[in-house]
Amino acid sequence: MRSPCLPRGAVAVDLVPACHLWIGLLTMASPRSSTRAPAAGAQARRIAASAAAGLTVACGLMVAAAVGPAAAQSVDPGDDTVPAAPAAVPPGDVGVDDDGVLEEITVTATRTAEPVDRSLSGTSVLDRSTIQTQTNPNRPSDFLDLLPGVTTSEEGGDPATAINIRGLQDFGRVNVMVDGARQNFQTSGHNANGAFYIDPEMIRSVDVTRGATATVYGSGAIGGVVDFRTLTADDVLSGDQMVGGFVKAKYSTNGPEPLGHGEFAGRIGQAFDVVTAGTWSRAEDYRDGNHDRIANSWDDLLSGLAKARYRPTEDQQITASALLYRATFDKGTTTVRYTEATTETYSLGHVWTPLDNDLVDLRSNLYYTTTRTDQTEVAGSNVGSKRTFDVATTGFDVNNTSRFATGPVGHALTYGVDGFFDEVANTDDQNSSNKFTPSGRRSVYGGFVQDQATWEWLEVIGAMRLDGYELTGGKTDSTGGRASPKLTVGVTPVEWVTVFATYAEAYRAPAVTETLINGIHPGVEFEFKPNPNLKPEVAHEVEGGVNLRFDNVMRDGDRVRVKAVAYYNQVDDYIDLKSIPIKPPPPPPAPGYYYQYRNVDRATLWGGELEAIYDIGFAFAGLSGQVVRGVDEDTGKDLASVPPDRLIATLGGRAFDARLVAGTRISMVAGKDGSPSGWPESPGYATVDLFASYQVTERISANLNLDNILNRQYTQYLDLSASPGFNARLAVGIKL
Repeated sequence: MRSPCLPRGAVAVDLVPACHLWIGLLTMASPRSSTRAPAAGAQARRIAASAAAGLTVACGLMVAAAVGPAAAQSVDPGDDTVPAAPAAVPPGDVGVDDDGVLEEITVTATRTAEPVDRSLSGTSVLDRSTIQTQTNPNRPSDFLDLLPGVTTSEEGGDPATAINIRGLQDFGRVNVMVDGARQNFQTSGHNANGAFYIDPEMIRSVDVTRGATATVYGSGAIGGVVDFRTLTADDVLSGDQMVGGFVKAKYSTNGPEPLGHGEFAGRIGQAFDVVTAGTWSRAEDYRDGNHDRIANSWDDLLSGLAKARYRPTEDQQITASALLYRATFDKGTTTVRYTEATTETYSLGHVWTPLDNDLVDLRSNLYYTTTRTDQTEVAGSNVGSKRTFDVATTGFDVNNTSRFATGPVGHALTYGVDGFFDEVANTDDQNSSNKFTPSGRRSVYGGFVQDQATWEWLEVIGAMRLDGYELTGGKTDSTGGRASPKLTVGVTPVEWVTVFATYAEAYRAPAVTETLINGIHPGVEFEFKPNPNLKPEVAHEVEGGVNLRFDNVMRDGDRVRVKAVAYYNQVDDYIDLKSIPIKPPPPPPAPGYYYQYRNVDRATLWGGELEAIYDIGFAFAGLSGQVVRGVDEDTGKDLASVPPDRLIATLGGRAFDARLVAGTRISMVAGKDGSPSGWPESPGYATVDLFASYQVTERISANLNLDNILNRQYTQYLDLSASPGFNARLAVGIKL
């Protein structure tokens, strides 16, 4: 039927010029001109053209829906998923508790939507409002590092982000997803072995579950799961608004970096909506706390998003999404390579939740992600030499939740299958780096079943996951598989406290690089050798925690929320890069050793996390802390990937009917003696940040962030470059 909210021809008249304008803006965007890379704009033009083409299709569908019949149904458009009873709201969104207080919703721990403060796991969620108000980010690390147990690492001008959870990172130990699509890009070097690219302006929420407890969320995640959700039309449109937009201009002083961002959305009743967004930014080299310029820390960014949602019936939703990202930058110090990094993520999802059948809550997602870096040497011994790294991942995820009761016990029985296929194709004119990050193929697949049973004050979650993998490359073929159990028990003796404990196992297959690496290190020459006999890693994690919920403590309407978690994770057959002595040693000057990825009999990690908030309406305070330890049991040395202890305190207030939100954040990071693990020592430091957000009018908003106001000189552990000194960021947004 036709949308009751709008005449059939009206939307077509309004949408066509707006769509054409947005397509034109995307098409005109171009990269920084450079004589060093005359073809640098080709990929950017291809991305812009792809975004424009996708947007043309989306706009065409929307106009067609406007002038033809539309199956407008009374479904809450929420997120990319249709809410399923009795789940509260879609993932990454906010729900309302019994007292009418907004609360964050997570799905990464169990795949069923539940409030974070009631989840039986170390889980945190950040929504778009918190991300933009408190950090106004240039990179994902600006807000991810606020979460307990989560640490990021970066490299100079390369805007890629690597995520470390509880001391585990690299090669998929942390499952990073964007709209359900895995991000498996990896290159070998003197930094992290696994990173991803995403524009923070495109993020509506991030849902993080720490540890091996997220058994149902894919293979390999022995460290945890990070699920980014991108914008939907609901982030742009308000109320009954059918067409709208948002534009934003931002400037950062330490770079310096101008940024422009725009969003456009349209809706046909509740049957169809589309959102598109684009970002352009250009950052120069930044300066550290000593006011020294960090060479080759500049980058140019161009990104685009197109997402359409269609509801053919009141209990179904189809979501198609395309996310495009392109950045150019210089990478390296002595040898410098002009780099063009491109990530494309496409996903197609379907949700079916019959309103009269609690046994069906069927969700499926098909995705394709490719990340490619094209590099040209501009300084060094082989100027003009080119190399490429390309990782393409095709994957799927199908699961269903059946809700029923057996006597007084309620059940949410979730079961499904998932898998992904990695294809690594790398080239190098010097025939060198393509050996350190070798080409190859890997298929990883699995199935799971989980029963979330609830009886009054008791909740028990039992799950079993079966994983398998196949890896091929050169003359190597490797396969394996394993079943991984999980058991969680949660007790809520009184409404304000929940105590929980979990035992979970997780399984990670060896990566292509770990298995096939083979070559001679340039400069100081030593050999990397492949290891086709690598065993998969198996994590055995014990986790215990408590959720505290207090309302009306000091006055009516205030609230306290606390989540404290302790864990112990034993990883059998942990894979690490080892220096192996050659016996008998060769005559000088040949080195007496080579490097190879080997299985460590056991690596042990343990620690604790704290996340607490107090909100009284006109004021709020927060605390986030982590303690992480990790040891290679074969050598007794600390694992290099274990980050330092950290405590972050936030204090803020609201005024003028909450139109003004302002606060300060103090981050205190302990020193880290890297010598036992071979990494350089990292002195402790403390930084102070200020943030403010003001809703000037109903349509105009402004954000001001002052980072590292004391201009402290420091280098975050595992980063290769000194961190930025003082930086001011001012953003002005206008709702159209």
